[in-house]
Amino acid sequence: MPLELHPVNYASDWDELIQCEHEAYTTPFNGVYVLFRPHRGNDQAGRDGFRELRDRQLAWTKHDDHSKWFKVIDTDIGNKIVGGAEWKIFEENPYTQEVEHPEEATWWPKGEEREFATKLMDDWLCPRYQTMNRPHVLLSILYVHPQHRRRGVGSMLIRWGFEQADKMGVDTIVEAMQEGKPTYAANGFRYKNTILMDPTKDDAGPRWMELEKEMGTPIPLFLMVRPPKGGAEK
Repeated sequence: MPLELHPVNYASDWDELIQCEHEAYTTPFNGVYVLFRPHRGNDQAGRDGFRELRDRQLAWTKHDDHSKWFKVIDTDIGNKIVGGAEWKIFEENPYTQEVEHPEEATWWPKGEEREFATKLMDDWLCPRYQTMNRPHVLLSILYVHPQHRRRGVGSMLIRWGFEQADKMGVDTIVEAMQEGKPTYAANGFRYKNTILMDPTKDDAGPRWMELEKEMGTPIPLFLMVRPPKGGAEK
């Protein structure tokens, strides 16, 4: 079989891995990707935006001891990366102390744009203090190149995390986009509830409303949980 699963080599794989992420998250449109990459397009600003996101993701990964990245390659086309995933392994409860703003969106300019992006981050991350306040394995990111979907790439990336969760006897959790729900359900995740990233406010200015359109808000995320093999969901 030409598809193989491997850990990501941050020195040699990262550029290609994040290019694959870009292609996956722009086909189809993904509002969460826009949240993390303010500058897009094929002009100089867009190219700079890609490099900034690439470097920021690598810095986040290197400073997170819970983070484990994997890739799927196709050996029939020169070991091209056709999918990637970031897993986070939490052997202890990572949400013991609630904070008002878990992640300020500092990659956006100060002012209304950063306020908007931080509001979306709050909507996304604050519910974790109630839904993930226990040891667990989190599927933080998963994507498949649009030309290589429906080949089992996503399932290969998912199985690695399931194996770790089963060894630990803990739940596996994902916050799915609409497009990913069928794949996760087919692999054993069960829908729990919906998280709504909704920046709506009564006194929104022109730029705020532009950002709502750019990101397609409100953005629903679907909390899905897979209990450990042989165990009950916690």
